[in-house]
Amino acid sequence: MKASLAKKNILIVLYYYYPYVSGVSVYAKDLAEGLSREGHSVTVLTSRFDRSLEKIESVNNVRVVRRPVLFRIGKGVIMPTLWFDAILYSRKFDYVNSHLPLADTGLSCIFIPKRKMVTTYQCDINLGDSLISKITTFISMGLMKIQLFRSKKIVTLSNDYFMHSKMNAFKDKSIQIYPPIKTSDFNRCSYLDLEKKLGIAEKSLKIGFVGRIVYEKGIKYLLECIPILAKGIDNFVIVIAGDYENIAGGSIKNELDAYLNKFPNNIIFTGYLEKNDLNKFYSMIDVLVLPSIDPLEAFGMVQVEAMLCGTPVVASDMPGVREVVKSTGYGLLSKIKSPSDISKKIIEVVSNKNRYAPNRKKVEEIFSQKKSIQKYEDLFS
Repeated sequence: MKASLAKKNILIVLYYYYPYVSGVSVYAKDLAEGLSREGHSVTVLTSRFDRSLEKIESVNNVRVVRRPVLFRIGKGVIMPTLWFDAILYSRKFDYVNSHLPLADTGLSCIFIPKRKMVTTYQCDINLGDSLISKITTFISMGLMKIQLFRSKKIVTLSNDYFMHSKMNAFKDKSIQIYPPIKTSDFNRCSYLDLEKKLGIAEKSLKIGFVGRIVYEKGIKYLLECIPILAKGIDNFVIVIAGDYENIAGGSIKNELDAYLNKFPNNIIFTGYLEKNDLNKFYSMIDVLVLPSIDPLEAFGMVQVEAMLCGTPVVASDMPGVREVVKSTGYGLLSKIKSPSDISKKIIEVVSNKNRYAPNRKKVEEIFSQKKSIQKYEDLFS
């Protein structure tokens, strides 16, 4: 290892980590394990959101320390000791990498040397419309601003998102680093068994969605495409893959069941898919749609995963989310909350498969985990 890349002790702090699945937790896991493979010592300080989880364990050569949760407010976890834990642990580490949204380390950073702090700004925060949620959001935003002010550098998933975020006042110390997606995990493969399992082998067109079944994903606008698509496509199905049971803040699955009752032949919910089935899913569908509607969606790594399996994308034309399609050209951008435009873009993509078919080599070059890890190492050098 080069002298500038000498082994470091790195502490990563965030609310939710594996086995919880979200864009933030997957990003942090890929980063932690990527840094570990390069020889760095990595510890993750996070919540014990499920009491069945070990308090301390090693996951793929990453030490995971889970601290107690007192209670939850919506999607947030209240952890009375986390801010103090971060201070104590920071003394043993060369760098502290907090993943925001995270309020607690806004207090911690006052007692941690600025040179140690490299903060990753994942997305804005929105805890809900109730009075207590608004108060909590206001306090959290204030603490995160302290965190960013005290940081040596701020890593953003894309310049596009950060420039449109609530924290763009800190743009001068920000650096764009694409999520360190482990591209080798996603490959086109045979999917006939999954197709048969889901009972959709006879469907001529398969439209897919992957993600948590939550409001900000805009899933209902995809389902509202069904009567529009039916005018031009005789045989199609929208396959919704993602967890709707173990969701912080709650799932909107019950609301979406109204569409399932109305269009039973055109909608399938698969629930959570393991990595092997996820590859089959991406390989099976003709197009992936990410109809996000809220700034809580900052990138959409599933777009890259689908492209690595040879599947093009239709995504919302909003900051951050549009980054993947704009940088690759393997898909189209649609208007937000517009079933008519989403339908139009779906039809255009599937009608021009050769034009939008992803080139895996190009996708890997743009979203290289090695490049992303190298950029983090440069910050930690």
